[in-house]
Amino acid sequence: MAVGSPHQVSAQPPAVPAAAAGELPSDLALVPGDALAFAHVRVADVWKHESVKMYRQMFAKAGPKALAALDAQFVPPPSTVDRVTAIALPMEPGQNQPVIVGVVTFTVAFDPASVRQAYLPDAKPLKSGGKEYYTYDKDHLAVHFPDDKTIVFGDEKGLPIFLVHPAKAAGSMTAAIRQAAGKVLFAAVNAKKLPLPPELEHLPPEFKPLLQAEFATVSLDLAQSATVAARLVYATEADATAAEKALRKAAELARMGLNQPRMEAEKQLYPKQPLLKPRPIEDLPVAVAAVAALGALNVADEILADLPVTREGTALAVSVTAPPWATAYFGLSAVSAGLLLPAIQKVRGSAAQAQSTNNMKQIALAMHNYHDTYGGFPAAAIPDKNGKPLLSWRVAILPFIEQTALYNQFKLDEPWDSEHNKKLIPLMPKIYADPRGPIEMGKTHYKVFVGKEAGFDWKEKHKFTDYPDGTSNTIMAVAGGDPVVWTQPDDIEFDSKKPLPDLTKPFGNILAAMFDGSVRVLNPKISKETLKAAITRNGGEVIGSDW
Repeated sequence: MAVGSPHQVSAQPPAVPAAAAGELPSDLALVPGDALAFAHVRVADVWKHESVKMYRQMFAKAGPKALAALDAQFVPPPSTVDRVTAIALPMEPGQNQPVIVGVVTFTVAFDPASVRQAYLPDAKPLKSGGKEYYTYDKDHLAVHFPDDKTIVFGDEKGLPIFLVHPAKAAGSMTAAIRQAAGKVLFAAVNAKKLPLPPELEHLPPEFKPLLQAEFATVSLDLAQSATVAARLVYATEADATAAEKALRKAAELARMGLNQPRMEAEKQLYPKQPLLKPRPIEDLPVAVAAVAALGALNVADEILADLPVTREGTALAVSVTAPPWATAYFGLSAVSAGLLLPAIQKVRGSAAQAQSTNNMKQIALAMHNYHDTYGGFPAAAIPDKNGKPLLSWRVAILPFIEQTALYNQFKLDEPWDSEHNKKLIPLMPKIYADPRGPIEMGKTHYKVFVGKEAGFDWKEKHKFTDYPDGTSNTIMAVAGGDPVVWTQPDDIEFDSKKPLPDLTKPFGNILAAMFDGSVRVLNPKISKETLKAAITRNGGEVIGSDW
């Protein structure tokens, strides 16, 4: 994308100014001092830099008519993109992911009404913290226009939270925000507030000091050569010393890791036996790639052998200057990163949907394993001796999702909210947390349908033979509707003669696990008749084609 006046392709390397005292660019002024993380890219400045001159010239070759057409087909015009910033707010108790918003600023003023008309024709005007924003139910998108050169966007739940969050709150990010104003690319994260992935629990002990960092930043400077600088801040000098030792140990391990790809490259370049004649011409690309790979591996090895890390009190600093030939790649990467930041909600949404799909597959597998063990699927509830529902099926399948220890803590003859059992609500397994949106601690969107026509009964177990409509045509569970306490026998009561709740909320679609173990995304516009037919296990209906 041509950014920053593509019609003028000759430009001098820009001098990125540091923020004047007490002043910040409008987008950085929106970053709260207590933010969890932010990333900031000066897209237009990078695009004007000498390092990406060849790419500017390539766009210019398309001709003024083509560039003008590109600008004319979008609002605001792509060539007027100036800066892009992504902001993550600190997570509140019970949240399983942070609120993230994107901020895009432009060099030329635009008409916010024209943007709404073009992309949010049916948007609803709302207010949060006294600020107006617009939501579009179809994509669950929310947009705010602070001024006529800035667009702030997020999802319909996250953006209102951001708008009421104090933008000028002092905090650990305050200094980093000011540093970002003078960099073409800058990112910072409050590592102390960032939950670590479970996989890191298995990190070898000698590397764990690296995880004790309280703050981290990375920046890119473009001059004749690109310089990438990273900084890790620790609580004490002792922590920083231990982390430096761990970092150098990791560099040694990384050097060893270069051996395998080096051997693969050498295998392509050095034959086992002396050549008696030239190699076939079709081998030339492979041989050239092997030489390039060896060169890159040797550059990496040199950096790792003498890791450019210094300790400054409680901080570790790493600075790497790229060779001139690589600077263009860093510049183009910075532009690409800036233009991709606005897609962060889509990327997160896709990843979250993939994780939710996997959760449902694991639930379906647990249901099947329960059936194999007990000769039937679990009832929708664990009942008392009089048939009164006490605990959810989500408790019953705990042993089949590797949660036997948690299962054994429940008193199965007491209701979900008994003095003992309610203490276990906060221990909800991660598999029951739908990652597509923050919910209250101990609540889930994964539910089943209960009724004489549905796949589950409150008290009776059903066998595979009880699904004459076919297991691939009968819904086992869905992710949607209002969240419920995971241990509570609270699911969707089904009667084919009564209306269904809106299952497209809050995620915009219906994610469903079928009784054959498959998971599918149902058409959000599925007819009520087709959806009901898919819920019934023995109705004998012909399911429509709209699902």
